[in-house]
Amino acid sequence: LQVMGAGVIAGFGLWGSMFPIDTIKSKVQADSLSKPQFKGTLDCLKRSLAVEGHAGLWRGVTAALWRAIPVNAAIFVAVEGTRQLLADTEDTVDQFVANVSGSSNT
Repeated sequence: LQVMGAGVIAGFGLWGSMFPIDTIKSKVQADSLSKPQFKGTLDCLKRSLAVEGHAGLWRGVTAALWRAIPVNAAIFVAVEGTRQLLADTEDTVDQFVANVSGSSNT
């Protein structure tokens, strides 16, 4: 549970710090190529603030935070599980490599 909790906190930290930037990035990506609404990233930011205010940069953050709970918890569990598996099997892998390569450095 500790690893899962760390993953959730990391996910909240990521989205809490990056969501406004991600919002602007998404608007620029979704902009028309033939008749663009924005001249660039800063223009998109200025116009979004003028039309929607600061709240517009955070629209949808609740869904992102809810999604971060299972996603980041699972990522942390997978990484820690893999790390532990590799640590537990390191000697076996080293022996296998030594046998295949013909050396006996173990």
